[in-house]
Amino acid sequence: MLLNQRRVPIFIAWMCFVLQVGFIIHARGTLPDLGIVPEVPSAEELQMLSFGDEELAFRVIAFRMNNMGDTFGRFSSLKDYDLHKVYQWFTLMDGLDNQSNHPAAMAAYYFSQTQKPEDVRYMVDYLVESSKDRPQKRWWWLTQATYIAMHKMKDNDRALEIAKYLEGVEGIPHWAQQMPAFVHEQRGEFEDAYQIMRHMLEKSNDLSQAELNYMRYFMEERAKRLDEVEDLLRKQQMRIDATRHSLE
Repeated sequence: MLLNQRRVPIFIAWMCFVLQVGFIIHARGTLPDLGIVPEVPSAEELQMLSFGDEELAFRVIAFRMNNMGDTFGRFSSLKDYDLHKVYQWFTLMDGLDNQSNHPAAMAAYYFSQTQKPEDVRYMVDYLVESSKDRPQKRWWWLTQATYIAMHKMKDNDRALEIAKYLEGVEGIPHWAQQMPAFVHEQRGEFEDAYQIMRHMLEKSNDLSQAELNYMRYFMEERAKRLDEVEDLLRKQQMRIDATRHSLE
């Protein structure tokens, strides 16, 4: 009787071991559905969850956005991400800190490389919506959105719409102001491209020699009006020389 009582714990332990092994064999191919992009809270919920520290909340979300889909030994292809949710997360992050370039960089350099071209528009929409009202500060992201629309979306109409936010904006590089001309060229609208370059030549007094050389090449190749281009360049050079003399 005493021997049987001693065997009971051993028997129970052995049965537990057998059951555990059986469970592992049965469940080893079953993975938890962890999801990739978490559900998007409302702006009010996010404000409440931040407990008043919006910068900390922004950084926590940024960290999660960097790592989502690639946790617990997983690797997720970009085509499996719900980029509409990603767009919503980026928009919420702007509500916490709209000065950071982090969401825009992720949109332009990472998520826009998705293998589903139809989803690229969400990243372009975010870049435009977060930048169009302050092109002097966020011109870089508008140029990225223009490029992505042209070459990833193959949508020159959308690219031109975006590029026009950069036309004539003072204080940004001249090549960025010329983005509409580049899109017009892709659309075969050479006269429109020429007129943008011509307007810049007539109005700008701070073009470098390299910029003048490129604009001359661009206009001559597309407009085939050498005499007019030469006259514009001559006037531009006279303005530059006059500005230099006044500074001396």
